[in-house]
Amino acid sequence: MAARQPIVVEVLRGPVVESIHQVMAVIVNESGHQLQAWGNPQFLTTPRSCIKMLQALPLLESGAAEKYQLEDDFIAMACSSHRGEKEHLAVLQRWLEKVGITESKLVCGPHLPFDEKSAQEMLRRGQQPTPVCNNCSGKHAAIITTCLHLGEDPAGYEKYEHNAQKRLRKVLSEVMRVDHSKVAVGVDGCSLPTYAVPLQALATGMATFIDAKQSAVRKAALERIARAVRAYPHLVAGTDNFTTDVIEKTQGRVLLKSGAEGVFAGVIPEKKIAFALKAADGSARSAQMAAVYLLAYSGVLTSADSHALAKYIQPVITNFKGEPVGQIRIAKAV
Repeated sequence: MAARQPIVVEVLRGPVVESIHQVMAVIVNESGHQLQAWGNPQFLTTPRSCIKMLQALPLLESGAAEKYQLEDDFIAMACSSHRGEKEHLAVLQRWLEKVGITESKLVCGPHLPFDEKSAQEMLRRGQQPTPVCNNCSGKHAAIITTCLHLGEDPAGYEKYEHNAQKRLRKVLSEVMRVDHSKVAVGVDGCSLPTYAVPLQALATGMATFIDAKQSAVRKAALERIARAVRAYPHLVAGTDNFTTDVIEKTQGRVLLKSGAEGVFAGVIPEKKIAFALKAADGSARSAQMAAVYLLAYSGVLTSADSHALAKYIQPVITNFKGEPVGQIRIAKAV
């Protein structure tokens, strides 16, 4: 039965509640049927990067990954919001060289690596960030690779009417069961279209990974994506990152992905459930705390998992000297 109230996340400084965030969330079974919800499961949101594992499907289903003999580390990068660490950039450079893609073809735009150490090192060397440093560059490499395999000109692949975007709309419509040609569309930070869909549709899309009623081609693609993410969690995000740590510490029993503006989507195969959540105010910290709550609620975390993820389960706020001065906690959830 759906809960009426959202998950409430409190941020404390000392004994004082300094901030309050509300997070909407939904859990579905393998058929996409709603099992539990907090707040409004029909809330419209743009998924941003949390559906990259689904956006990687055309790379596998088209035969592009097979043609270019892309290993699992490339597939993990296609699903990533990487932090621009050396390993990330090295895999991407190998990918571009293997397929014959010049970096200038990536339209995601450059930014400094999200990993602070990597960014500082780049600045010390006087280097300028390039499109490969963009945290979405793996997804862009996947789209271009698919276009080349199909004999299409990838120029303009970010445009709504390009065949690449038509393919993505088709796949997302199928897995989310929402016609993406009829929904509101915006532009993501990496220049690609992003579509406004109900929160439950995000969870339904992720449930595709556990839905046995899939074609043989799609099932094989989903299994390959899941295998790659499990094998290379560090490539999916990076060092000291919640997404990477959850996948790694649970040994892939939990697959999840974050998106900008406080969105998460994930799947827990052993429990045969998938979930999605959205912080009403776009807060990343509250979305992460709510994701922790959903994992605990599902019963997927072992005592060893909880110990390994302790800094996320009981997050502490520190001052600039590293001293604890507050905490983030779940204040209200049904």
